[in-house]
Amino acid sequence: MSLWDTFLSWFNKDTKTLPLDAIIGELATEVYFKELAVQACVNLIANTVARSEFKTFEQGKETRKDNYYLLNVEPSPNRNASKFWREVVHHLVYDNECLVIQERGYFYVADSFQRTKYAFKEHIYTDVVIDDYQLRDRFAESQVFYFELHNERIKDVIDGLYRSYAKLIAASQNHYKKNATRRGALTVPTNYPQTDDAQNDLKELLEKRFKRFFSADGDAVIPLTNGMTYTEAFGERAGTKGSIEGRDIRAFIDDIFDFVAIAFQVPPQLLKGNVADTDKAVNNFLTFCVNPLAELLTDEINRKMYGKKAYLGRTYMTLDTSHIRAVDIKDIANALDVLIRCGAYSVDDCLMAMGMEPLNTEWSRARWMTRNYVPIEEAIEGGGED
Repeated sequence: MSLWDTFLSWFNKDTKTLPLDAIIGELATEVYFKELAVQACVNLIANTVARSEFKTFEQGKETRKDNYYLLNVEPSPNRNASKFWREVVHHLVYDNECLVIQERGYFYVADSFQRTKYAFKEHIYTDVVIDDYQLRDRFAESQVFYFELHNERIKDVIDGLYRSYAKLIAASQNHYKKNATRRGALTVPTNYPQTDDAQNDLKELLEKRFKRFFSADGDAVIPLTNGMTYTEAFGERAGTKGSIEGRDIRAFIDDIFDFVAIAFQVPPQLLKGNVADTDKAVNNFLTFCVNPLAELLTDEINRKMYGKKAYLGRTYMTLDTSHIRAVDIKDIANALDVLIRCGAYSVDDCLMAMGMEPLNTEWSRARWMTRNYVPIEEAIEGGGED
């Protein structure tokens, strides 16, 4: 039998394929770094907003009545406020839009819907699905809360960027596996037996014994018979430098996280858990990401839930994000002292700033001022006399 016939005998007669997956393993063609980065951004924003407090006001005075309970404790019979607002933000950030239906005094997040736009009258929402239940009702714009984050769905932009960048990651992975994988040449003599037993032994050698030999943690020996020889091939190894291949795979992954973080206006170091300049990163996160999102939510709720007349009469709600940061009481003690002695804060104001219940007494609501502070007119007159 010729060498060509021997080579052909190794192929499966039915599928005409050579089963090499047991030797070289399988290379995954799909990577999920982008999805991990997107979900990390969505969860970070959702968790941050869920920690905020909806404050309700009547004629300029803060109150805690039905709307406060609805927004902060139980927006829906099946979801508490934390779960509900996480779901809202997840839809809003991930899908770029979110529809909330008001029904029987509660709020419900729509899983899907159809929106018909009109230029000079209210938009109409149909085919609304909530928890796999499709509603037959048609909803006008004034009957729902519709939140829209951007003019363009940001996730589509990220997907387009990633389709190109994923090729670089895959190429880097292939190069790493190529250089880090052991290789060798198995020499099979031309007079190797063509019996069924001999072919089964060869198949077992390739699929099982060589696999155990390559995956051994320590020293390993593989016995070869029938004149076969194995020669280890020494070529390039992992760490070889090159234009794309020589770059660390982790660097490509960091790029993906940086791109996604920029798209969602999240500081990349927060997304990746870096502790350097955390305070500055948190401030930027609140200023450029969370606070605009909070304003988006409050504007829609105020115009639909309260209306123009109530809002102008200082009856409204606002989303307070000041308690998101975990602050040690010792870090703000001096600041609270200054706020009290200049009359900006009362004792109750300080307690509420720390997340504590106010005392609601006459003296705790009073404003205090140190004797060092006097009206500017008195200071000028006093200086002239001196």
